[in-house]
Amino acid sequence: MHKLTAPTPPAGFALKVNAAVTALQAGVVSGTTLVFPDLWKNYKETFIKAQHGKCGFCEGPVWGLQYGDVEHFRPKAAVSELNPLNPATWGAELPWSSRVKGRKPTLVSTQGYWWECYRWENYLLACQVCNQQWKKNLFPVAANNRLSPPAAANAEHELLLNAFYDHEHPGKHLAYGRLGEIMPFDNSPYGKATIQTCGLDRPSLRQARFKLASTTHERIEELANDITERELLWILKAVSLDGEEKQWYCGMVRAIFEQRTGQVWAGLQEMIDKLERKPDLSTRLCDC
Repeated sequence: MHKLTAPTPPAGFALKVNAAVTALQAGVVSGTTLVFPDLWKNYKETFIKAQHGKCGFCEGPVWGLQYGDVEHFRPKAAVSELNPLNPATWGAELPWSSRVKGRKPTLVSTQGYWWECYRWENYLLACQVCNQQWKKNLFPVAANNRLSPPAAANAEHELLLNAFYDHEHPGKHLAYGRLGEIMPFDNSPYGKATIQTCGLDRPSLRQARFKLASTTHERIEELANDITERELLWILKAVSLDGEEKQWYCGMVRAIFEQRTGQVWAGLQEMIDKLERKPDLSTRLCDC
């Protein structure tokens, strides 16, 4: 998962959803069945652009390869949760399939975060597998911090990482092995909940991440060798990725670099710039 810059709400967004918001408020007061017109679908292109065509959870490709969903980070209509102490209920990806079997969430409330349904900050683009097969209406929060049904006045401590707005940076809570596997960094409860909720360690994602994860680990290990400055420059540029934010799984690369070197990501480009300013070093990778 990669930290992203949230898109600005388009002009007139609040006005366009105002009638739907008013109808929801009236429905809650009267106790009638809530109806959620899917007005958010009109803004999918905005989130595709802001997320560089990638899923906000798994970092896999969406644009041009699948339709994708404008996902409600906090579920709008009902809320479920997984038992964090019972892995047998988390489910598993069927071999060579996007479907999941054995996933047994518990329904917490038939009413969700309805007041967040038309809130711009509650949207992000998700691939259909992360959203429809895994997350669905799950929303993990800290123990003893949940009301049923949810209430706007209750300050919940959510555990699901958000690529846009969460103060918790994904790279501080998710770690990646050289085979593309993902795990909580330093036993992070945020990492645990996010991996379980979105199925981020499913075999298909491990395979998709494998080559880049393996190469990144190998390059970082080369930094410990007795190498020349030109070789150092080549390694650093290889790790940095060209157009980093647009690359698939760039959040994984960033996490591997920061966790294994103890350096911040911004420092990587600073090191590259410093080496490139040296007159005796070529900036062409093919010369290294």
